[in-house]
Amino acid sequence: MARTKDAVLAPEQKELMEKEYLDFVKPSTYGNKANPSSCNSLYDDVENPELRAIVEKVAATTPYREETSTNEAQSPPNPQKRI
Repeated sequence: MARTKDAVLAPEQKELMEKEYLDFVKPSTYGNKANPSSCNSLYDDVENPELRAIVEKVAATTPYREETSTNEAQSPPNPQKRI
């Protein structure tokens, strides 16, 4: 398998990857509430300049959301083990 920085992408592949990444990032909440601009960890480790540009674009266009308390964000309680 090729490393990320060795991959050469066609324009169609870039568009598809950008769409998939947007779909992946949209439903989540991430970042530092006190300083939303500090959440650059999404693209710090991206070595390929083309992929980094896509990730930075997504990070710049994805609005920062406050966490909401919904049932889907909460995990179910762990059942007690019987001895």
